Amino acid sequence: MADPINTPEPANDIAILPKESGAKRRNLRSWINRLTWALIILVPLVFAVAAIGYKLGLFDLGFAFRTLNQKAGLWLSMLSGVFGLISLILAFVVTPRKGLVAGVIGLLIGGFALGKLAATKNAVYVELPFIHDVTTDTQDPPVFGTVVMGERAKVKGVNTTDYAGKMAPVFKDEKPAGEKLVSVLQTKAFPEIRPLVLSDPKDVVFGEALATAKSMGWDIKEEDLAAGRIDATDTTFWYGFEDDITIRLRDGKGGGTIVDVRSISRIGGSDLGKNAERVKAFLDRLAK
Repeated sequence: MADPINTPEPANDIAILPKESGAKRRNLRSWINRLTWALIILVPLVFAVAAIGYKLGLFDLGFAFRTLNQKAGLWLSMLSGVFGLISLILAFVVTPRKGLVAGVIGLLIGGFALGKLAATKNAVYVELPFIHDVTTDTQDPPVFGTVVMGERAKVKGVNTTDYAGKMAPVFKDEKPAGEKLVSVLQTKAFPEIRPLVLSDPKDVVFGEALATAKSMGWDIKEEDLAAGRIDATDTTFWYGFEDDITIRLRDGKGGGTIVDVRSISRIGGSDLGKNAERVKAFLDRLAK
């Protein structure tokens, strides 16, 4: 007779599946995932509303930037990252495995938005000068004609085009630390922005400059060959910011043509380097 104590148990070939987490955990995960998806939608939406709303004139620039971007956008981006991380954790610890996609996208959306906000803040206070007026000739900058000046006069809070003695704030640790001449700040930050000297006569360069301005999508306001001046306006896609550009052509002392360009924002303190970028792009195209 076999010893019942030492008799081996029959082999069990049926795999034991992990038990599903409790209903409370699954319910919590479901709500977390829903909130994560809501934030995934809200984060880009709030930035889009800020840009499009300002462009359509629904609210002013202060509300668009300070309230929507820097406050609502910042908090929603942080929440997206936090809830994305929670969704990701719950996707691994609560069975069945759900919410992985929401977690990953929430983290990516939140991280990307926070990165852009941080980069913008760094550009304003550290990386770039707080200016909105860039010219190839800081001693004798080009001036605008009556059409552009008339349009600027209608803009509330428009930036002045007076250049002599124009000052701009400087910052240290994101706090105001005095002022410096715009010309000094520009020269230090963008030393490559200088007059362009071409060998062709002024009338030839005028046609090339006009064609180049049009190819860049600028709205030509005035073109005066006799005065050697072309005025234009460039409008940004998102916020609809309008920046005015004037191109000045003068005969060189030894022949050829001297090309000067000036680009100035109608409103706003810092242009985040946009005017310098525009001037350089124009000169590079014209020089080819």
